[in-house]
Amino acid sequence: MRKRPRPLVVDLHPEAEAEIHRLATIAGEVETGGLLLGWWDADQIVARQAVEVFDPAATSTSWTRDSRRSQHILERVLATEQHPWLGYIGDWHTHPAPCGPSPQDNHSICRASENYSHPLLLLVHRSDQMIEGRAAWHGQSCPVTVHVLHPRK
Repeated sequence: MRKRPRPLVVDLHPEAEAEIHRLATIAGEVETGGLLLGWWDADQIVARQAVEVFDPAATSTSWTRDSRRSQHILERVLATEQHPWLGYIGDWHTHPAPCGPSPQDNHSICRASENYSHPLLLLVHRSDQMIEGRAAWHGQSCPVTVHVLHPRK
């Protein structure tokens, strides 16, 4: 078994944070979510962009990422952005309640991480406007600290 990485620092770009807040406001009492795009740098994850993947069956307690729709959106965004480091780093979704990632959320990110060589990130936007993070690497949870980057003046 591989050794779990040290605690991960997530640098959340202000545009990604703003997009998550905007989409959470639009969704209201229904969960929404999507893909996180960015890159890894040692024990750090840079979350540069948040993209919505609409779930027509979403409810106030669930949002499911459709793999086919997600792959199509990912390919389109990467072709448009053409950033050499930009790639899939995880998922984000909203909770229309002031609660963070659920046990199901944690289980899902751990299971998905088994297929990746880098940690996968999960960000959950709570109804109180807080964003909580979780990560997983090779099926194991990793501690995360989320820092919102401030725009340069």
